[in-house]
Amino acid sequence: MKNSIIIFLINFLVFQALNISAQNNKDFIQFSGVVVSQDSLKPIPYCSIIDKKTKRGTTSDYFGYFSFVATKGDSILFSSIGYKKAEFTIPDTLTTDKYSLIQIMYEDTILLKTAVIYPWPSKEQFAKAFVETKIPNDD
Repeated sequence: MKNSIIIFLINFLVFQALNISAQNNKDFIQFSGVVVSQDSLKPIPYCSIIDKKTKRGTTSDYFGYFSFVATKGDSILFSSIGYKKAEFTIPDTLTTDKYSLIQIMYEDTILLKTAVIYPWPSKEQFAKAFVETKIPNDD
């Protein structure tokens, strides 16, 4: 009697676990697309694509193409050097298990101050060292 109760409970728990995982599979989708630049529509290679909720993701290939499994309603973050970060939310009202996207990235221009590098601390010290340089006579 005791063994049959234990077997019943184990079967019940296994059935519940399978039922829960089957329900969650309905929310999974194959999320794929291409990442392109805004001005020329050229593909952006090696762009990071991250799911903000699960912290999983992928990178785009050399041609800007990406594909990974996500769930409906996830927020996806796109980032690449030289471009502003972009965010996209997968619609939660999808009726299919596939979703494609063309993500346009905008250039992020950063202007840096001009850096002048001298081999000496000042122009005067450089001029003095230049004038005092001894040229070898053996050439």
